[in-house]
Amino acid sequence: MNEMRCLELELKLIQDSKEVILASSICTKTGKALASRQFVEMPRTRIEGLLASFPKLMVPGQQHTTVETDTIRYLYQPIGEEMYAVLITTRQNNIVQDMDTLHLMARAVSDICDVTDQQDVVLRGFDIILAFDEIITQGYRDNVDLAKLRMITEMESQEEKIQEIIENNKQREAKQELKRQAKMFDQQRREAAKRGMGESSMGGMGSSGSILGGGRMGGSYEPLLSREPEPVRSFASASPTRSNTPSISANARGMRLGRKPKGADAMGAMQNEIDLTQSLMDNMSIVDSTAAPAASAASRATPTMPPMDMKGVHVQIEEHIVAVVNRDGGLEQMEVKGDLSLVISDPAYANVQVGVVTNNKHNAQVKTHPKVDKRRFNTDAVIALKDAASSFPLSQPIGVLKWRIVSTNEDDIPLTINCWPSLSATGTVDVNIEYELTHPKLELNGVVISIPLPPGAQPTVSDVDGVYEVDRAHSTLEWQIPTIDASNSNGSLDFSVPGTDAGLFFPVVVSFACEKPYYDIDVSGITGADNEAVDFSQNIALIPDQYAVI
Repeated sequence: MNEMRCLELELKLIQDSKEVILASSICTKTGKALASRQFVEMPRTRIEGLLASFPKLMVPGQQHTTVETDTIRYLYQPIGEEMYAVLITTRQNNIVQDMDTLHLMARAVSDICDVTDQQDVVLRGFDIILAFDEIITQGYRDNVDLAKLRMITEMESQEEKIQEIIENNKQREAKQELKRQAKMFDQQRREAAKRGMGESSMGGMGSSGSILGGGRMGGSYEPLLSREPEPVRSFASASPTRSNTPSISANARGMRLGRKPKGADAMGAMQNEIDLTQSLMDNMSIVDSTAAPAASAASRATPTMPPMDMKGVHVQIEEHIVAVVNRDGGLEQMEVKGDLSLVISDPAYANVQVGVVTNNKHNAQVKTHPKVDKRRFNTDAVIALKDAASSFPLSQPIGVLKWRIVSTNEDDIPLTINCWPSLSATGTVDVNIEYELTHPKLELNGVVISIPLPPGAQPTVSDVDGVYEVDRAHSTLEWQIPTIDASNSNGSLDFSVPGTDAGLFFPVVVSFACEKPYYDIDVSGITGADNEAVDFSQNIALIPDQYAVI
């Protein structure tokens, strides 16, 4: 009774659906459906029955790949060793067009998943069905080819990629900020340890048994932060100087007599703070732990910064650059925002005048602080307060000058990246990527060029200037160059990877540290209220907020 009912239903479907594709499926050699899409109204049990009967209709040794019954036609093509791509149509269909549709289906499935693994086909079933829907609509073939199908199924969004780049840069900046805080805590701990040793040697051991010696009354601890102003944000240096003074180990402890009172170990509290910061840094790490040797090489190439000796007047120049270039070399977006800030910690220099030297060849938009004498800046290039009786705030950064550069000229990009992926006849993609420093006055340190890779692919590197590592967690190849300057203004990386899509190697993301500004500006000198020269310290940073080839 059930067989008669199914036969009647099938005859009704054929009568209502002339010259249409009924279903497209991926099944095993025994007829078990792994992924199937019906294009006419048909119950699941019926399509499973049709696929189960399909292997029984095949004639061993036949050359053609079609099987027919009284009402329907099966077109099939082997994919892998244990599976078939099957197209179920009416007998009135154009068999030549259906064969072309079947070949496109098989190629699409091979692009989406591993055709040698049935489990992978099941896991990627939704992606396979979406591809079938793009090829066939309501039983009729759409005018699509494999290239267009890839573009549709990938659904790439340039805006989404840009947002991902911005998020990655935010994570990187947060990680650098945590490192800076950890370094600051470590420096404070060492200073406290040095002071404690010095006082112990002069005053002997205190009665409380504190590691800070007899110079403290009752073993009390006075925080270092209450004595010194908040440190100003600092930036990495390309060549840290080595000190001949032996440093005190982080685990070193002073001599203690008796049992230490509870809560008296101020250094232990500070160490706990450093450990907490380090744990946060570890949680935010984006480098695959399996690439430990390469990561250690990258950390050696990344510049570190020695403690800066800030003077009574400190000048801070900070720029943020956004540069987005398309893969054809056209400039999509370029913007540089910078500011010059003063940090005055000595009240005697609260009313200083800053002389600057600029060369506005980039047509920058420059603005001064409302309390700065703009007329004097425009005529004499001197930053000074309008009111001579007023003074700058103490112990806090105050921005006195800002500039903004927007360009549509490809020649203004400080570091150009050319990525050339090309398909080879052996089923691999050969990638050649090169960089060129177009602004010789800049010196870029700790440069990392991140190139996306196909998931699970292992690149074969034939030539590289610098070092590289493969981040398997994010499927990227990290090309690391310690320094790019006038003496090392260009370099290249050549590698090959299995694949057939040359568009998978974008966007290419670049990060670096630079201690020279993009905008030509320099502090020529600083004078006090009595026009005497003032000694000052200075740090400069050019920070890439977004630097990519899309």
